[in-house]
Amino acid sequence: MTYRDHIRRVLKYLFWGLLIALVLLLFVSWVLSIYVDGVQGLLTPRGIRWMCSNIIPNFAEVHIAKILVGLMAMSVLRDSGILRAFRSHLSLKQQRALQITGVSVLVVLSFFSLLLVLPDAVLLSAFGSIEHSAFSKGFYGLLACLAIFIGNVYGYTSGRFTTMRDFIQAHVSIFAAMPNYFVMLFLASQLMGCLRFTGILPLLGDDGTVFFMLKGLLYNGSLLLYILLVL
Repeated sequence: MTYRDHIRRVLKYLFWGLLIALVLLLFVSWVLSIYVDGVQGLLTPRGIRWMCSNIIPNFAEVHIAKILVGLMAMSVLRDSGILRAFRSHLSLKQQRALQITGVSVLVVLSFFSLLLVLPDAVLLSAFGSIEHSAFSKGFYGLLACLAIFIGNVYGYTSGRFTTMRDFIQAHVSIFAAMPNYFVMLFLASQLMGCLRFTGILPLLGDDGTVFFMLKGLLYNGSLLLYILLVL
């Protein structure tokens, strides 16, 4: 059994675990709301109204834009072939493409470095620091765009991308390989929203740590597993 088979098994268990946890929470919260003060039941009139009106707000709490941009960057890097460039023998054209990509990245990094070190640097804050600056606020987006730039430059110079269709397809191909993740993400967002509404975890003595760890596992942990599966 390969590591991909193990990942698929873990994701399968995680998916069914999410469904079971969501169904159990409906009935457990309802029973506890009867006997325990401070617990709000999901099957009470108030709980039903809350669930019906918060399906989209629950999902909106997921940083879906960051996830989509990150996956787009991973998609371009994967399709360009640069992720496999260091694990196999490279042709002369691939070696040249790698050199051009390296030089291009150095030029881009040098440009942004100047925007950070020159007098009155435009990417620094009003106090001249990186903290609370345009650079720190946009760091994730800049990093994703750099990855997209690297993938496109290597893909074009190595001959992997030759038409506009190739460029466009490279940015979105990874989404077709992991549709289950978005279903899992939707279910996870509903579970986390319902947990917050019921107030069960604080009554168990959780100061927010368990909630934070569970959210990280369901949102980021499952994403990492899917990425390992498709790369």
